[in-house]
Amino acid sequence: MRYTLAIIMLCAACAFSQERVIDTVYTDTHKVTYVIDTLNTNDGHADEKKTAQDQYSYYVSKTPEKDTLGISAPPNKFNKITLLLIAQNLNFNLNYEHLFSDFWGFSLRFGYNDFDNKDIRKNTDAEGTIKAFTVPLAIKWFWGRRNTGKYHYVDATGGNHHHTQSQVESYLQAQIVPTLYNVNLQREKSDYKESLSLNEKEYASYFTLGFGGHFCYEYLVFGAEINFGTFISKPKFMEKISVANSRYGTQLLNKYIVQSILSVGWMF
Repeated sequence: MRYTLAIIMLCAACAFSQERVIDTVYTDTHKVTYVIDTLNTNDGHADEKKTAQDQYSYYVSKTPEKDTLGISAPPNKFNKITLLLIAQNLNFNLNYEHLFSDFWGFSLRFGYNDFDNKDIRKNTDAEGTIKAFTVPLAIKWFWGRRNTGKYHYVDATGGNHHHTQSQVESYLQAQIVPTLYNVNLQREKSDYKESLSLNEKEYASYFTLGFGGHFCYEYLVFGAEINFGTFISKPKFMEKISVANSRYGTQLLNKYIVQSILSVGWMF
């Protein structure tokens, strides 16, 4: 590094007497192109002269670096806000994620799902509506993170800078999902079924284990994950109505939870 700075400063000193000098210096690790502009330094007006720092600048090529960290690279950012789409019922969740260490973090989500009368009649033996509010809380372990766009450069003062433009990361997570159901269901009595009239709020929760990954590019993040789980506390209305076996993908009355999720968001 000392030899690099010496070469640059020697070339800069020799070129001050010229109007414009452009040259390139090659070193072992990177290429430096310097430009010295003296057009505005000999106009006879002292108040318009620029300082030596402003008279020239270094344009440095961004040189890719070998990722010596493997799959243990530290994160670029420690916070994420993402919008999640759950494929099973086309339901959106808003997610906030925070890393409290390089490889551990938690996320808090807010979700709302509205099963209208058409959904209920098509998927169950009753009529009415169900509105579900969820607040999933997850703990994440990032078992692998790799830099995919890391480079370094030298600024005008000769300082070395390292920058990671993009990363790929994979994680495992455990999630508990408290849920509030606002239930309004009715069913007429028949030869095989009792009449039903429900208008109440019910609380439930389920637990999931899952895995996923992110692609992080500067401030943008794209992700996908899959979760599997079951109810810890099951809502009572599920015991009073039935669902066609072919309709379990709606997540309306799942005994077992399966979620496949896509996400997009912002990091800071």
